[in-house]
Amino acid sequence: MRRPTVDDSWSDGDSTSSQSDDDSSAHRTNLNDTPDTSGYDSDEGLNKGSAWLLEGNEHPPEYYNQLLDDFDDSEYTKEDYSDGTTLLLDRSEAQWYQYCAYIGKDPKKMYQTISINVLHNFFHWLLSQRRGKEGRRLRGTKLASSLGTYWKIYWLTYERATGDKINGSTDDAWDAYGMTARAVVSSVHFNAVFQGAREKPRMYVEDLKEALRTNLCAVKKRYSHGRIRVEMQLFMQIGGFTANRPGALLNLCYRHIRVTLLRDPEGGPNRILLGFAFEFTKSFLGIKDMNTFPIPEIIYDPSLIYSPHVLLLGLIFDDQAFAAPSLTSPKQLSRLDIEPGHNQLLLPLRSDLDDVPIFRKAIKTPEGWEISKDEPLEYSTIRYAMKKVGELTGFKLLLRPYALRYGAGKAFNENGNVSEALQNLMMQHGDPRTFLKHYLHRRVTVDAAALKHYLHRRVTVDAAAIVRRLQPQDAVMQAACNMSRWIDPNQPWGLTAEQADSVNQNPLIRSLLQDRDRLKRRYGPKHIKYIEHNKTIIGEKQRLRASLLAELQEKYEKEGPVRAIERQLSGVKISQNSKANGCKRLIEALILAPPGNTLEEEFRRRSEAIIAVTEYCKIEEGDTPKSRTRSRGQTKRLLIKKEDDYRSAASAEPMEKEIEAAMLSVFKEKRPTICFLCLGNVALPLTTRVYSFSIPSDLSKHFRRKHLSNIRDGERIDCRVCNILLNCKMHLQNHAMKIHGTVS
Repeated sequence: MRRPTVDDSWSDGDSTSSQSDDDSSAHRTNLNDTPDTSGYDSDEGLNKGSAWLLEGNEHPPEYYNQLLDDFDDSEYTKEDYSDGTTLLLDRSEAQWYQYCAYIGKDPKKMYQTISINVLHNFFHWLLSQRRGKEGRRLRGTKLASSLGTYWKIYWLTYERATGDKINGSTDDAWDAYGMTARAVVSSVHFNAVFQGAREKPRMYVEDLKEALRTNLCAVKKRYSHGRIRVEMQLFMQIGGFTANRPGALLNLCYRHIRVTLLRDPEGGPNRILLGFAFEFTKSFLGIKDMNTFPIPEIIYDPSLIYSPHVLLLGLIFDDQAFAAPSLTSPKQLSRLDIEPGHNQLLLPLRSDLDDVPIFRKAIKTPEGWEISKDEPLEYSTIRYAMKKVGELTGFKLLLRPYALRYGAGKAFNENGNVSEALQNLMMQHGDPRTFLKHYLHRRVTVDAAALKHYLHRRVTVDAAAIVRRLQPQDAVMQAACNMSRWIDPNQPWGLTAEQADSVNQNPLIRSLLQDRDRLKRRYGPKHIKYIEHNKTIIGEKQRLRASLLAELQEKYEKEGPVRAIERQLSGVKISQNSKANGCKRLIEALILAPPGNTLEEEFRRRSEAIIAVTEYCKIEEGDTPKSRTRSRGQTKRLLIKKEDDYRSAASAEPMEKEIEAAMLSVFKEKRPTICFLCLGNVALPLTTRVYSFSIPSDLSKHFRRKHLSNIRDGERIDCRVCNILLNCKMHLQNHAMKIHGTVS
């Protein structure tokens, strides 16, 4: 909206004189013209439409009147839910509409006539469902506590749809929930809904050490890229030390990180201080202030496996994120000092990386895997990786990212240096009852019955020793509460190839396979009926394999201890050999390297560990190998043996001959069996570069699957065999066909 201007001829002389030099002649008043006095106040000599200017207002009255007319209060009265909560509400609303459509009722009218009878009937229908979206089999409801979650989501869905609370008040709503839950549980006992809640695993520091060690050493768990393994390690460390939610950790960017060289007030060596500012936290009751967690470096740390400084600095050096151009090596950190009169030396990070996440995902490219420049690591990746790490560690309970928060919260609660107010601040809780209800363990870890009538949650004290006035066995009681107590590396966490193939002999699968063969003969493999039937077979096989694995785990849990006892009583000695591990340099730097005897040796240990992390961030691990055996047509032939990867420098000449022979083979007139893109990728192992497929058609499948399908729009591809740059996907296909004989 344009502001009206004040006519200079009706203004005070002093005010116009200060503006006369700046105003153009086109805007000056002609003294010979007769001014138009319509719309002016004759007593004060001021245009009524411009009076608001002299009152200090920025906009005229019409501006605010228009705002009153156009204001939409729905944007300010609606609940500000997160994307995850909105997804749950949308799903609950869809289930309500499905239920109403199934019984032939209007969903909106059913909202208006809500009652205990309607709620009971809806939840009865909901728990009786066996198939979900696109016909997928539902997992089912195992615990009655899940009804509380269903009810809370439905309550919010109802409030969003109608604008009112159920029965008008929160107390009435919770009474309705109680009556509904009792009615549903009593009437749907056939659904095997049990009273109680799922046990929440809590990862204490001893458990964290085992998980960190497994993540580094387990060769059965491979990540697509080496940096993802390092990020997983850092995620568990920061989560276990700060008790922040997984979403807050994954959204850490470089602007949330502060690296400082801090002077030791007690006269010791300068320490590296890391500051983490967690901005993205749960905001149901509004945006919360950022919490900053300072974590100082521990000099002469017995093991660097707990050190987030080594891992984070390794990632920073990998990204070349320090603002000082000359700070490019970890060895330079020990040369830095703090000037006299100062207590710190800030190590600033590049401002152009402020919005770059610390935890970034791996993306597939025509040449393999690489780390994205700006895409954050997904929560599903962390959740699945922690589940596998827990299985390989041997934890009995399923390991989840929130186990880190539960364990750290309990450590804060038991520490005398953390007050209740500080605990609420660190946990982002508005009320201490939140911790009591959701975070305090439900099991009582006391070896006497003195407290059983008063407490129903886990208390990590030796009550018997206290009553008998003996020294409490704190270490033993802590060990009895840890997840590490249940570690069993021999517990089956996956099926062998033979066990996985055994489901093909199931009568249901055999019948479905016969039906698929008939559909293939009748309609062909591209018909929708054949495709849908094939999806059904895949789903049934997955369900049978999951059931078989659960059966094997339950059998092992019952029979494993019995076999172990029998072996020991028969005289068989327990093997003390540890498992083989990979990531040799990383393990030696983080786990095996002892503390230095001098400060120089300690700084050297830190630098070597950071360098090992930085170098490992450049390694492409590849996907986790399949446990299933390959069919004969999919088997690859090797031109050289696998041991050639570990040849010494003396055998460099034979290696060059193998590569030279492979180079010549991709330029033959007949169709080759070696991929020219893999051959030119020097980052791949030698055995992968010179793989020879059984037949040329297998090479074509590999070329389409691994290279062509991962080319993004506008991406250019480099053929390192020919040393030319290809402009697009079609250019690559044309080059592969005409020059290298690879058909795609």
